[in-house]
Amino acid sequence: MNPSSQINDIPLTATDCFILALEKHDGYTGTSGNTCRYYMELEGQLNSNDFKTALKDNIASQQLASFSIHGGGLFSVPSWKSNIHQPIEVNVHQDDYFLPSVILNKKISSAKPNLFSFDIINRSNGKSALIFSWNHLIMDGYGAVLYLKQLNGPGSENAFVSGESTVKFDFLSLRKAAKAKSFLSVSSQTPTCGISPGTNYSEVNQKIKIVRFTKQETEQIDLNAPKLGAKFGRSPFYLSCSARAVKETMLKRKSPVSNFWIPVPQNQRKKGASGPLLGNHLSFLFYRLNTETLESLAKTVRSVNEQMINQVRKGIPQGYDILMNYLKRIPSSLYYKLIKGPQGGSLSGFLFTLAEDHPIELLKFQNLNVLDALSFPPNTYPPGLTFAYMRFEGRLQLMILYYSEVLSENEVNLLETQIKYELINGKELGK
Repeated sequence: MNPSSQINDIPLTATDCFILALEKHDGYTGTSGNTCRYYMELEGQLNSNDFKTALKDNIASQQLASFSIHGGGLFSVPSWKSNIHQPIEVNVHQDDYFLPSVILNKKISSAKPNLFSFDIINRSNGKSALIFSWNHLIMDGYGAVLYLKQLNGPGSENAFVSGESTVKFDFLSLRKAAKAKSFLSVSSQTPTCGISPGTNYSEVNQKIKIVRFTKQETEQIDLNAPKLGAKFGRSPFYLSCSARAVKETMLKRKSPVSNFWIPVPQNQRKKGASGPLLGNHLSFLFYRLNTETLESLAKTVRSVNEQMINQVRKGIPQGYDILMNYLKRIPSSLYYKLIKGPQGGSLSGFLFTLAEDHPIELLKFQNLNVLDALSFPPNTYPPGLTFAYMRFEGRLQLMILYYSEVLSENEVNLLETQIKYELINGKELGK
């Protein structure tokens, strides 16, 4: 569908409704809720007036700016409706700090438009940073990259909404959903553990640690992954190193360690898809890692890889997508009670995601060279620790999102040291 046409009453996707339910989880001062961010460091100063004009002239930007959520309830799916246009917020800052707290702590609500905004940080060295912030409900990370590419134009317009058929509520789909639900119940059964402290703080403070790898280190990591058993992509290797580092942190605290349970989002679009922009098109894989497996890096990688293959063969991501389509018709408050996870207040041991590589189409933005790019997912508290991996120009980057109430600065430094060593060397730190 062309975004220039009037778009109204677009039902939320199954994943949208899942994320909407998760908003019930965010009752803590200091978090930014479902707010995501895409950060680009630019070689030169971005002219704010020219950028505002680009937003005004961009059809997709104007359509997105008018959306708000309406309806929802028992047997009724909430939908996007286009309301009176709201000006797109563009804030300009003079600051040399990487990500000022006014941006880091920004919480974009899903209750009313706009569900996204921009911040421009002008540096004293003549460079600028552009930060695109959006509520996760309006798009996922893949959609955000598609939108930024289109905003950067010229080029072909991306599909705005999904043309995929809805799930049929028949016996076959019910059986697939039941199979996914049964798998999930076994996968998440207690005992499980996580990094979140026993005490839930009413107020928390967000922190970010960026770990950068050189091109040579990235190439070595790519060689290590299949040697250790990651046969179908690098994600199992990244997750394994992250999980082992969390385990060591908990052992140093003398915290009990049993099993980590980690849901990992999966993009459901076809590879290289040019749309849709609007909505979340994700399912999940679920990993359970026990203490014995985590003793060895090779064992952990093989376990994650085998669990991934097993779930794909059994159709768990597809079945879970169908399950979410069934559940999207119930009120968000009830939905949240069903998805709180095996640990009550905490949704998982920690959170993990593999973001899209920064595309070559965005190596220039508004005629300025892009020197760096980072994609930040929401950091849900609890658990309050998220690992996000992505690549920029062939170099791996890791974003560790955490709260100072969950991890001390020293613990984060130790996490970084262990993860870097094991990724680059392909063996356990200290052995």
